[in-house]
Amino acid sequence: MKKGKLLGSGVTAEVYEWGEDKVLKLYFNKYSNDDWVDHEAKVGYLVHESGIMSPAVFDKVEINGRKGIVFERIFGNSIIERLIIEPWELYNYVQQLAVLQYNIHKFSSNGLPTQKERFTSKIRASSSILRGRLKRILDYMESLPDGESICHGDLYFNNVILSGNKLVPIDWNSAYTGNPLGDVARTCLIIRPPNLSGVPDPMNMLTYYPRLLAHQVYVNEYIKLAKVKYEDIDAWMLPVAASRLKDNIPGEKKWLMKLIDKRLAQLR
Repeated sequence: MKKGKLLGSGVTAEVYEWGEDKVLKLYFNKYSNDDWVDHEAKVGYLVHESGIMSPAVFDKVEINGRKGIVFERIFGNSIIERLIIEPWELYNYVQQLAVLQYNIHKFSSNGLPTQKERFTSKIRASSSILRGRLKRILDYMESLPDGESICHGDLYFNNVILSGNKLVPIDWNSAYTGNPLGDVARTCLIIRPPNLSGVPDPMNMLTYYPRLLAHQVYVNEYIKLAKVKYEDIDAWMLPVAASRLKDNIPGEKKWLMKLIDKRLAQLR
């Protein structure tokens, strides 16, 4: 079968039509290695088999030296695409995101990486930035409670498709099992960054308070559903912020380092 129309492109891959009801995620050469592709295929399979509504994994292919994975096609638009045409629905979608994440956290699976394994790897990758902070952050993370929930690891509006009346999370490459509150803490950081990448300063100023309110709506909804305290979510901010440094999001390094230093100071 030949790949069809290009549907989208991201950091690691392009997504093409593959027949009528499937898509091909074709990795760029930098990411087109067996370890990377095998990992995403395995994680996608385990998550789908757990019972979570997510794209099924069908096959691995190679096209012109580039490796890819054939997934079930989820028809619809991402939440971020919906918000472009209906921005007044922001707080409704944020609330739905919290419900979706809470329901994901009800599932568990053997075979996925553990939360602390994944965080440790990402934090160590930023050792040149963290320097003397590294050991204290890792020691603190080890003191946090473990868990057995499946966590998406990168849940936000770009990674959720509105298909009919259902929200379907996609891009499970960062998934792990662990304490769900660490997963919530990461989504908190994604919702309330200091600036939106590629957006002019005046626009960032105009969107600051709506983003702050969206964060509050999201957190309040999750707390209500999971019956947890905000302090327990906040306890994960230090390792989550340190692990996010590796993502190298434009405009975030200074903000994340300030957050990290503030949390380390509170530990003294």
